[in-house]
Amino acid sequence: MAKLYNSACYCMNLRCCANAISDFYDKELKETGMSIAQYYLLINLKRMENANITHWAERVGLERSTMVRNIKVLEARGLIEQTHGHGKTFSLSETGKKALDEAIPVWEQAQKKMELFLGEEDSNAILRIGSKLQELAKLN
Repeated sequence: MAKLYNSACYCMNLRCCANAISDFYDKELKETGMSIAQYYLLINLKRMENANITHWAERVGLERSTMVRNIKVLEARGLIEQTHGHGKTFSLSETGKKALDEAIPVWEQAQKKMELFLGEEDSNAILRIGSKLQELAKLN
């Protein structure tokens, strides 16, 4: 397949790359019934055990309003539930724990496929550059 976008613009190249990578992971995770975005939210909630909307949003780098929209979807699917805590606090439901347990090995396999595709050097470069680019917010 031909390269879909060719530009010297860092932003547009990264956006196109992010879309391609998200599409890859979404296809890999399709059998689990969740998207990579949902997987990312759930795996972070699992690591936190429970979290209010603000802390969860900060952890995953989303605006609070975007987080609220995502939470509504996860709640409707029965993957998370409200629990006791400061503000609206959530944890994984039993359904969410089971869904995540099924999705983790699928995600791990997708990671392996991505690393094979990119090679070790480029895989490490993505992680290094990604970490560096997340510091951009401090420049403004």
